[in-house]
Amino acid sequence: MCPAYNLAMKEVAAALVNLVHGFTWRLPNAAAPEDVSMEEFFGLMTCRKVPLVAIFEPRLPECLYACVD
Repeated sequence: MCPAYNLAMKEVAAALVNLVHGFTWRLPNAAAPEDVSMEEFFGLMTCRKVPLVAIFEPRLPECLYACVD
């Protein structure tokens, strides 16, 4: 096993938390949550029937995301 596996899992979780916290997420074209399906199963790997498409918008005003030099 990779010695940095635990660190990598924590980094992935932190990145995901930042994305969820920093943006408002919705499905396109008023799609229903029931349309997001994980029905197909191939061995140990789960694949989506249709690709997941999500639309995100920043939660905070745009001026707060500007880089200051």
